[in-house]
Amino acid sequence: MSMTRQQGFTLLELVIAVGIFALMSAMAYGGLNSALNTHAHADAQAERLAQLQKAMLIIGRDIEQAIDRPVRDNYGDEQPPLSGGGYGSVILEFSRSGRANPMGRPRSHLQRIGYLVVEDRLLRQMWPVLDRAIDTTPFEAMLLDKVKQVDLRFMDEQRQWQPQWPPANSGNPAQTAPVMPRAVEVSIDLEDWGRVRRIFEVVGS
Repeated sequence: MSMTRQQGFTLLELVIAVGIFALMSAMAYGGLNSALNTHAHADAQAERLAQLQKAMLIIGRDIEQAIDRPVRDNYGDEQPPLSGGGYGSVILEFSRSGRANPMGRPRSHLQRIGYLVVEDRLLRQMWPVLDRAIDTTPFEAMLLDKVKQVDLRFMDEQRQWQPQWPPANSGNPAQTAPVMPRAVEVSIDLEDWGRVRRIFEVVGS
């Protein structure tokens, strides 16, 4: 009677098979990890783009509805309808129309808006009233982070760009500076996306 010899893996064959499996697993994990990182990076970029687009939409909507309405600050001093540029953390402040009133409450459709940069963040301020009292404080909301710098330019009636508004005295006492600019150029330097520039027309100028 003949005996049937059972065939099996030798130790060397088993070691080789395990090594090949480990190598293929490492390659597969590397590819999967790369794909996941690419997907996460794409999601982060898309979220950042949406944040930037939303910020520019809000800024544009505000500037386009800027109006000639001076206000009183917390100390009772009159402030121009629109001021910006120059020095300080507050880069732009102005009055605008079109304040939403979905509940139909008896209040003004005008509001005072301000923009400032604090600790690499672009903030939007909104005052509850136009003419303030000493204790009047604005509501603040962050529009963008990783902001290195914000530069503004203002187009005057002669379509010349001014670095600040109201424009500096031209030296002619008889010449009266316009109350509102024709347009505002906003340039934002971001840590991750570089310089982004937009020009917004002041419709009510």
